[in-house]
Amino acid sequence: VPAEVTVRLLRNAMESSGSSKFLIDGFPRDLMNLQCWKAQMSSIADIQFLLFLDCPHEIMTARLLERGKTSGRTDDNEESVRKRLVTYEQSTRPIIDSFRG
Repeated sequence: VPAEVTVRLLRNAMESSGSSKFLIDGFPRDLMNLQCWKAQMSSIADIQFLLFLDCPHEIMTARLLERGKTSGRTDDNEESVRKRLVTYEQSTRPIIDSFRG
């Protein structure tokens, strides 16, 4: 999904909620998402902080494989989890690092 679409959906949901405080889980997922958010939302939303819960890859893999036993998700297998963790390190980790700086 293009970042512009995701940001527009988030903005619409925020504006129609009647609230002024939000916790957005799982976004941005990559630097392009973050850049789009800043371009479209900087005048509307002031990011107070990023909440980062660190979990070692081994534990995350074990949790996802356990979830796969009952979730019915076909992507909760070792190969898919390994690929998702590589994508996370390449795409999402730089966002976390940018908030540290």
